Amino acid sequence: MKKPVKYVWLALGAVVAFLAAAVLVFALSFDPNRYKDGIERMARERTGRTLKLQGELKLAFFPSLGAGVGGVTLSERGSSREFVALQSAHASVKLMPLLHGQVIVDAVRVSGLKAQIVRNKDGTYNLSDLLEAKAEKPATMPAREKKDQSTPVVFDIASVDIDRAAVAYRDTNTGQEISLSELTLHTGRIAENAQGKVEFATTVRRNQPPLQSKIALRGSYSLQPDSLGLEFTAKLDQSDIKGKLGLARAAQPSYQFELDIDRLDLDQYLGSSERKLQGAKHGEPAKDAAVDLSGLKGLNAQGELRVGALQVQGLRLSRLKAQLKAAGGRAEISPHSASLYEGELSGALSLDGNANRIALNETFSNVSVGPLLRDLARQDRLEGKGNVALELTATGATVSTMKRSLAGAAKVRLRDGALKGINIAELLRRARAAAGKQSGQAADSKERTDFSELSATFSIKNGVAHNEDLDIKSPLLRIGGSGDIDIGTSTIGYTVKASVVGTTKGQGGSERDQLAGLTVPVKLGGPLDAMKVEVDYRAVAGDLAKTRVGDKVRDRLKSLIGR
Repeated sequence: MKKPVKYVWLALGAVVAFLAAAVLVFALSFDPNRYKDGIERMARERTGRTLKLQGELKLAFFPSLGAGVGGVTLSERGSSREFVALQSAHASVKLMPLLHGQVIVDAVRVSGLKAQIVRNKDGTYNLSDLLEAKAEKPATMPAREKKDQSTPVVFDIASVDIDRAAVAYRDTNTGQEISLSELTLHTGRIAENAQGKVEFATTVRRNQPPLQSKIALRGSYSLQPDSLGLEFTAKLDQSDIKGKLGLARAAQPSYQFELDIDRLDLDQYLGSSERKLQGAKHGEPAKDAAVDLSGLKGLNAQGELRVGALQVQGLRLSRLKAQLKAAGGRAEISPHSASLYEGELSGALSLDGNANRIALNETFSNVSVGPLLRDLARQDRLEGKGNVALELTATGATVSTMKRSLAGAAKVRLRDGALKGINIAELLRRARAAAGKQSGQAADSKERTDFSELSATFSIKNGVAHNEDLDIKSPLLRIGGSGDIDIGTSTIGYTVKASVVGTTKGQGGSERDQLAGLTVPVKLGGPLDAMKVEVDYRAVAGDLAKTRVGDKVRDRLKSLIGR
């Protein structure tokens, strides 16, 4: 019995050796390049695209099953235009673990990848046909195969290395073009319960508004069955960024983050300041920008942001701190605080992606309003330092729609400032030239009315700010007023009532001293950037009749305005 068993084992050993030798001979002698034409033909028949394998194909069978290709291009569907190209790519999978449902990849290396992604006018993409083919419902499988497929496949990738890659995106509807060039990505092991290092770098270019930006990131990551963690440092042009990012895997993923940025110019990326400046130079109205908050839907995140110096929409802030919470289509940036224009900002901002609605409650303390308004609104109508409180809501799909929907309240209290574009004291000196007629003129940006104190409250509805309690004090005048500022159309309809008070000797005040106690109505109207000023001197005569000013003053006024 022993000899037959021995012979059986020898026979089996010989068979195994023969099979191993056959596989080895096959691996050494098999030339996949002989099948290039067939592979290219199959790709054309199944996808309608032209595949070209210009480089050498390399295969490995043991101990890893791998392949390497070079000089590959794939065209657009039904066209000779290039869709994807790469200089070389290599990947290998360990053979024995694969038999047990484990995909253990030695490494993935891709060099010189180029891809052109296009969004067509009908909303489809130039890769939609490839995605649809993968998404087709598979045929019904036998029960045994279904059971086998229920076992999850374990993936384990030693590393991913991508260099000299470029990806371009073009939207044929909007003309928007965005490209990533000089892209590199290097990772460590990618598997459950794995930790590794990651490096990423690229140059981003955009055609409208023009942008060129460099991004570099280096960090470490931790992959857990239910979460992903990343501690990183990054360079975005001139900005240095330190941060942490956590992702909890669930039916609805949730994010946690902490970002610390030394300085950030968002206008460089949004192009907002450039558009404002160009529009102001050419006298053109700014384009009505879209406001779309729908991206908040499905976002579940919370974290903290700190920025040393920030510019956005022309506004310059420093020492910004903000807490963010997002869930249910809403985001709360509250509380937040910052230093700006010699003062401080604190408040809360709410964004509602379900209704495309914005709500804010802000307090500006001891702020210099002149430079703030010049930077933020390109308006130079007010100087002074003090406090501003805003409580506003706005809804709409565009900036102009939101302006027209503005509602809420505002309160202003300033000191040691000036109303620019109008000199109320000078208007009195021009009374003689008015000759008793209503006088109208364009506001002069060089004119100004200084004040020691200014206070006003506004009620805002449908984009119109209404005021009835303006109170301005200066050494020469007491000024009240009422009227509207239409924020949606940037126009004003407002009446200022200036009461003349006694002046100190040496300020040319003897003439005005004789008019002390009179009220001069001044109407402000038209666009804010081309405001018209109208003074009705005849109304002064009516006011004079109700006062106790002496005959000498009455005669003097008549000589100014005529009979």
